[in-house]
Amino acid sequence: MKIRELSCFNEFKSMKGTWNELLGKSHDRNIFLSWEWLFKWWEHFGTNKKLKILIIEDQGDAIGIMPLFYSTCCTFFSGYNVVENIGINLSDYGGIIYSVKDEYQINKMFDLIENYLNYNKLFLRFDQVPNDSKFLNILHNQSFRNSLFIGEKKTGVSSYLLVQSSLDNHLNKLSKNFRKNLRRGEQKIEKNYGNIKFKKILTLNYLDTNLKDFWDLNKKKMIYQNLPSFTKIQMEFLTEVSKEFAENGWLSLSFLDINGRHASVVLGFEYENRFYYYQNGFDPQYSSYSIGNIHILYILEDLITRGLKELDFLRGDEAYKLRWQSLPRSNNRIVMMPKSSISKFQFKMLNWIFLYDEIKKHNLIENYKLFKYKIKQINEIGKIKPKNKI
Repeated sequence: MKIRELSCFNEFKSMKGTWNELLGKSHDRNIFLSWEWLFKWWEHFGTNKKLKILIIEDQGDAIGIMPLFYSTCCTFFSGYNVVENIGINLSDYGGIIYSVKDEYQINKMFDLIENYLNYNKLFLRFDQVPNDSKFLNILHNQSFRNSLFIGEKKTGVSSYLLVQSSLDNHLNKLSKNFRKNLRRGEQKIEKNYGNIKFKKILTLNYLDTNLKDFWDLNKKKMIYQNLPSFTKIQMEFLTEVSKEFAENGWLSLSFLDINGRHASVVLGFEYENRFYYYQNGFDPQYSSYSIGNIHILYILEDLITRGLKELDFLRGDEAYKLRWQSLPRSNNRIVMMPKSSISKFQFKMLNWIFLYDEIKKHNLIENYKLFKYKIKQINEIGKIKPKNKI
């Protein structure tokens, strides 16, 4: 078993087939580890960054991929460089791609990683690792290792719904008031404005026009909620990756039209029987009717019809997710480093550096808007009384 380093853009580009084949066999499969997502991210955000993808091979076959690059927020720390996962910030889940056969192979792989970190003087940072990840469970079982320190910090939460066999089963789990408001909102919209129609854009046909409509509605929502909008480069990345996903059958861009006009939109992805609710937008004209939640109702109905297993709301603890009686999935930061007497101190310092790097990505006004929005969500969540314990 050996580790092979990949640092060339063209090598990364040529990995598509091997990458997605291994992802299909991996113990942790999510769309944010797909070659399409990470390669497009690198094309848009990799400028002035140094690629360091690690390929773990056994008898000539790739059994693991660590999609990494040298950190720009922490390039030097006590003689060690930090490498972090590609796709950071825009990816809702992170981790590694791996397919190992048994415990012996796992132990051998971690021995290899330990030696590699020591020899190359590296700290590994993986952000947004979900708590139900098999990779995280393996790390917990490796905590006894003598020379490898594994730091873990909860950085947020993702929420999800297990898709029920009928829409009524979902509705019966909701609070009486929320269920009533959904139906009342539908009725008022149809009475005051016209018919509601749910439609999906799954292919490249007319995708450019509909993605433009998505961005228009998303911007209206952001302004209405007093939040920073996506930057131009972020919009370009998500537009291009949506086209890649459409070619693979992974895109689900859906609209709620009212009297023939777009009122609500959800940019979603589908992979391995899971629907990823990535971003939405709406016309504030319909905000008092809970247009976003009505849209979720239609999405759930569509998922039930097609037999998908999960609706993943992804990162964020917004109040509307709790109203759907969603289940929590914690997101975690994992830092792996050679063990020393000051490892715990180094881990704490790194977390402060990472936090500072997040803050400086926005200007003062944008950070204030995000803070105000967070407080608003906390207050709204405090008013919700879950119908069922989760």
